[in-house]
Amino acid sequence: MQCMTLIAAAALALGLPAAGAVAQTSLLPGYYEIVTRVAGDPEPDVQHECLTATEAKTQTLEQVLAEWTEGRCDYAQRQISGGRFVLAGACTLDGSKTTFHHTGTYTPTSFSANLSSRTMVAGKPMDVKIATTSRRVAAACPARR
Repeated sequence: MQCMTLIAAAALALGLPAAGAVAQTSLLPGYYEIVTRVAGDPEPDVQHECLTATEAKTQTLEQVLAEWTEGRCDYAQRQISGGRFVLAGACTLDGSKTTFHHTGTYTPTSFSANLSSRTMVAGKPMDVKIATTSRRVAAACPARR
């Protein structure tokens, strides 16, 4: 697993083009639990991932947030530093326009995000609200079975 996997659960493929980050926060290696809740779905999606020391050194959380790119995005607000992020704007991908507002926090052992977006599909709005948390549940990964 890569650092990006923990963030990917939160970002839902909305682009986050490059931006300079002031602070640098790397996830600590270990065993992580990722819980994703989609509004309207009573059951959360729960996953467990192992992050190795080598993978943890690959990129900081700020770099992952800042470098994720899919589609063309214009930002009304983009702040990524000090353990917090706020991203708001609009992206165009494959002819569809999505507006979004994402807020969250991150530490070396956790990530939390509230994501909301609206995409126009066949001229009708499709709203999505997602809450994602990731936390390190153990410093070491369980033995493979």
